[in-house]
Amino acid sequence: MHSELFDEFDDRNARRRAWREHRETMESRPEGKRWRGHVRGQLYGAAQRAHEVLRPTRPFKRGAERALRLELTEVTVSLPDLPADFDGYRILHLTDLHLDNIEETAAVTAEHVAQVDSDLCVITGDIRDNIHAPVPLLIERLGHIVSAVRAGDGVLSVLGNHDSAAMVSPMEDLGIRVLLNETVTFTRGADVMHITGLDDVHRFRTPAAHAALDAAPDGFCVALVHSPCAADQAARRHRLYFTGHTHGGQFCLPTGRPIKSGLKRSGDLASGAWRHGDMVGYTSRGIGTSILPFRLHCPGEIARVTLRRGPETVSVGENLTDLW
Repeated sequence: MHSELFDEFDDRNARRRAWREHRETMESRPEGKRWRGHVRGQLYGAAQRAHEVLRPTRPFKRGAERALRLELTEVTVSLPDLPADFDGYRILHLTDLHLDNIEETAAVTAEHVAQVDSDLCVITGDIRDNIHAPVPLLIERLGHIVSAVRAGDGVLSVLGNHDSAAMVSPMEDLGIRVLLNETVTFTRGADVMHITGLDDVHRFRTPAAHAALDAAPDGFCVALVHSPCAADQAARRHRLYFTGHTHGGQFCLPTGRPIKSGLKRSGDLASGAWRHGDMVGYTSRGIGTSILPFRLHCPGEIARVTLRRGPETVSVGENLTDLW
């Protein structure tokens, strides 16, 4: 028995070493076609320089302050096949923190999180905005948030397209379990729930992510993925899907419709609750902002999802969302 545990530990460490080497190689390459990556880099750099120049100005400060007026969204998902002992299980969902974009993001998020009881906290990526920014300050800010989390089963996280391989060890030193194309299992009474977490499938897609989804055990499975883009494959074995990436659009029409979703597939999964096959998903608008510290008709959010055993329904706030 002890030998099997040591073998499993060694295998996991070997997989993670191989993952890190490959991820760091991918991070060093331009995203997409070389010319496109160059143009995107120039635009990003220009926006960052404008950010630094405008940061002390009154309009900039007011925009950042408005962007951090977070909402707590209460979501209830009722499913007939939810294991009985997980009836009432509460999952706090944080995503797209972009902690290096607006300085006050960590403090505001921690203040909100400290008021929310849950059983498990999940973070679905983009903890940072600039993938090449120094890690220590970022981890200090993330630690401030994690210390405020009130979740008995701890904190799980996956990485987003703005996150780097160098973040994993410092995050785990904070007590966060970072899932790198792997599944963990939670037990309550006689029942189990499996949670599969993928590395980013937007910029850093690899066959290992697809393999992890297909290798999920039989039973009730939940997927944590930064982007909704893996919904097609996840729906084969997973019942729930937590995601972000889109910021709900960040800039939306007065109706709340995103001007741009940032998805490589249809925008029907860009915000809120949705159904894909037999799988229910929730795309959070996220907490932070990318590049520019502004939101329009799209407030940031922290979501708490309560699981119930019963007829299939999803309610968001006081509204019952008919996904069927």
